[in-house]
Amino acid sequence: MRKFTVYAPAKLNLYLDVVGKRPDGYHNIETLFEKIDLKDEIVIREKDGGIDVTVEPSNLCPSGKDNIVYKAIQALLRESGANLGLEIVIRKKIPVSAGLGGGSSNAASAMRAINKVFELGITQERLFSMASQIGKDVPFFMMDHSFALGTGTGDNLEKIDADIDLAHILIKPKESLSTAQMYKNIDSDGQKTKGPGIERLISALKDRDIGLVRKSCYNIFEKVLGKEERVVEKIRDLLKDTGSGPGFLSGSGPTLFSILNNKGEAMEIAKSISHLKGMQVFVATKYKGGIYGDH
Repeated sequence: MRKFTVYAPAKLNLYLDVVGKRPDGYHNIETLFEKIDLKDEIVIREKDGGIDVTVEPSNLCPSGKDNIVYKAIQALLRESGANLGLEIVIRKKIPVSAGLGGGSSNAASAMRAINKVFELGITQERLFSMASQIGKDVPFFMMDHSFALGTGTGDNLEKIDADIDLAHILIKPKESLSTAQMYKNIDSDGQKTKGPGIERLISALKDRDIGLVRKSCYNIFEKVLGKEERVVEKIRDLLKDTGSGPGFLSGSGPTLFSILNNKGEAMEIAKSISHLKGMQVFVATKYKGGIYGDH
């Protein structure tokens, strides 16, 4: 019986704009993804029959059939016709409902690994197509690249080759934000594109200009926070006061991140705020590895 371990990195949206609503109810977006080395560990073990998915710690998100990984594996087995028994344990490090894509990354890493290890024969093109049906961020985690431009619903992807190492402080408050509600806020508020333009950010990344990267980050959801604006502003002020620079929302939040010059600087600042109650503080850098780890 085979047993192996894979990893699922989180993501940040360095840029996120909603550019229109689609007839199918989804929204067209323009985003710049970055994989970071905050990651979950997934242990996969072959067994006699059935699919078991367990999350550790158990209070973070559902185990079993309600977990996105279970749904992804079921789709994979239907597509391949394989009759596999699998026990999967997801050891969570990425905060849940945080705008960091943890569930989507779990699904992508599990699908990629199971397809390869058990030689299911599903093509890369078909995997990407299946991934977009499971979750709109899942296709990004099918890629091995650290940066990618996402358009459409976020699943039209273009790799961005940028030899820049970014360091981040991430702060996740105890409050949660509903992605669906945030999109409703966008629709009802009539927000239109007002960002500085994603092309400037891409150029800054390629030129390794960290200062310009900071100036070019953008997230339209920051304009429609509603009652949670006070919490986000509190974190933004905290980051500013510690010398971390401006804080930016990732995804639909509520996690905010800042961009530092190096990991050492980020670690020193994080130490000074890690004691804060009601908040989780992380230090992360660009993730350069694949599903078997960051080398």
